[in-house]
Amino acid sequence: MRLARLALAALALVALAANADTALDPKQSVADFDAVWKAIDRDYAYHGDSRAAWKRARDTWRPRAKTASRIELAAALDGLLSTLRDENVALAQPFPGLPRAVPEEADIWARWRDGAAVIEAVRIFGDGDVAGLRPGDVILSVDGVAIDRAVNERLRGSATNAAARDWALRRIVAGPRAGAMRLEVASKGRRRLTVVERRGTPPAAPQAVLARRVGDARDLGYLRLKGPLDDAKVVAEFDAALDALAGTRGLLLDLREVTGRAASHEVTVAILGRFVKAPSAWQRREGQKPATDTAAPRGAAYEAPVAVLVDRWTAGEGEALAAGLAAVAKARIVGTPMAGLRGDLAEFRAPHSGIGVRFPTQRALMPDGTPRERVAPSLTVDLSQPQVGAGDPILYQALKLLE
Repeated sequence: MRLARLALAALALVALAANADTALDPKQSVADFDAVWKAIDRDYAYHGDSRAAWKRARDTWRPRAKTASRIELAAALDGLLSTLRDENVALAQPFPGLPRAVPEEADIWARWRDGAAVIEAVRIFGDGDVAGLRPGDVILSVDGVAIDRAVNERLRGSATNAAARDWALRRIVAGPRAGAMRLEVASKGRRRLTVVERRGTPPAAPQAVLARRVGDARDLGYLRLKGPLDDAKVVAEFDAALDALAGTRGLLLDLREVTGRAASHEVTVAILGRFVKAPSAWQRREGQKPATDTAAPRGAAYEAPVAVLVDRWTAGEGEALAAGLAAVAKARIVGTPMAGLRGDLAEFRAPHSGIGVRFPTQRALMPDGTPRERVAPSLTVDLSQPQVGAGDPILYQALKLLE
């Protein structure tokens, strides 16, 4: 029943996006801005030392919320949320003209290393991949602006620690919703100009679950999940796929395209239930209502070894599922570090505009106390130096692990 409500909520978000610029009374817009600010001020799980900056952000962005345009109110709220430098704090629905969400709408993952803006991963078949960007490329400038200067301008003189600079770098290279982005990059001592053509219309939704037998003897299972884990149909499709792979001597579970930010773990828990024979703790939550989450047996348990494939686009529920499988099924995680989105989400909806905001209200930890965002692969793959398996080095290493 809850999953059905989630599906209805998703339809409601689509309808809200379609009517994004519904007129508002400016007083209602300001009231909505204040309501969002107060909800995050009260319930956000990661304020730490940032409360003073959060109060200053209210004074900076509140005047821009006095508008009759729903889109302009969304822009003011997006600016407010961006001051937290936390990609798991975001508007719940897209709005025209606002920046792409990282990581799900981005296809280039970059990080500062020894003063250089290094591309660590490029999403396969994304715009950056098509343009020829590769892991290991060093970004020198974007649209003619030196990358260091562009990052400083994006941070607007605020705190410039390493995490904030990485956040700004990834926001910049996410690029516009549509149009060209010109990157000057260096690789192996040579400079080149790469033009990334951003497409405004996203591609059609892919098949959510794909399963096949692989390996020399076709006795290994490969099961790929794709898209957000917020649809009841995913559970039934996953069950059918896993049942079709019964008897395999190992499973490759590919979570590299699971980027959803569901406010409920119901699908995740249902999937974990296929890998346990007794109720098993898979995560702890700390906050106003501490709790330990468990996965209960559901159907025939898959007992052979499991390798979970992850990369920088394994985000949100993808990270929760990967970490949960490591906890309850002793799965080996293979790939790059994941997106590192923090905490368990709740959604707040502004009373007048209906604009939704999602943010973590509880800290998420592994049963042993490790913060979930710090869960790392047991077998790390450096995509900038794939010595073997150049076509798909993560899949190659996972196959090698199970073989």
